[in-house]
Amino acid sequence: MNILVYGAGVIGTLYAARLQEAGQQVTVLARSPRLEDIRHYGLVLEDVVSSAQSTTHVATVKRLDAEDHYDVALVAVRRDQVSSILPDLMKSRNISTVLFMLNNPLGSADLVGALGADRVLLGFPGAGGTLDGHIVRYAVIAQQPTTLGEPNGSSTARLRALADALRASGFRTRIDSDMDAWLRSHAFFVTAVSGAIYLAGGDCEKLGHNQPVLKLMVNGVREGFNAVRVLGRPVHPFALKVLFTWLPRPFAVYYWHRFFSTPMADYIFARHARHAFIEMRMLAADCRLLLGKTGVAAHALNKLYCAIDNYAAERERQVPPIM
Repeated sequence: MNILVYGAGVIGTLYAARLQEAGQQVTVLARSPRLEDIRHYGLVLEDVVSSAQSTTHVATVKRLDAEDHYDVALVAVRRDQVSSILPDLMKSRNISTVLFMLNNPLGSADLVGALGADRVLLGFPGAGGTLDGHIVRYAVIAQQPTTLGEPNGSSTARLRALADALRASGFRTRIDSDMDAWLRSHAFFVTAVSGAIYLAGGDCEKLGHNQPVLKLMVNGVREGFNAVRVLGRPVHPFALKVLFTWLPRPFAVYYWHRFFSTPMADYIFARHARHAFIEMRMLAADCRLLLGKTGVAAHALNKLYCAIDNYAAERERQVPPIM
């Protein structure tokens, strides 16, 4: 497949490199100075578990032109960047499929309305990490495979082909029958986690030993999952549903105490939360909008979302936002 990877942060770099190494024809769209780094160094990856490092050279472009042809555009940008790139994707009618690999709690209707149901796929990555200079240091999330789905939940030839390509590239990949529900559930989960991380000063290890904030986080996720159900959607994925809604709350608190006390938690959650505070604030606003439609009491989420707002405001006073 001829694949455009739109965005060259952690996720874009990881997926572009592995797809290229597996024999796909990959082009990466990036902006300066990231574009210059890729052209000079290639896509440099370091697995934080094994310390194995690899370098992959790919074609690059700095813009998407209306006449460009690609079988798939894999969009790996933050939630707050989607509106700025959507006009270019709308003009590019020669891209058969656009896979949005990002947070999207409000649903796929706007994307489908802009691009057409025949072009949109939804997904979410199974990795996290950080960009240190020109090197992406990443960790694969064992509990979260790369997840894909059609907006209408159907199983199509293009969906299966893309899933097969990702599996051949080394990604554990599953197809979900309700990606809107998956993304909505994940948004409530990740915003609750990010709010808790901010309350712990951006430090996962400190969060792991802060029982009151861990309890607040677990209660917040449960409130969010309740809202998903009230909105008429199931909670996905199943593992998070079990952990937060079926098992006793003390078990969930203990699980996250153990997890946040490990170095892996920093790569999977904290580094992105500290970097993407603008995205977290937008996701919290999206989730507040959804909560307003449900009447669900959200005392824990309100506290966690205030923490997101406060952290974002403080960071904006300290440094300009990263685009």
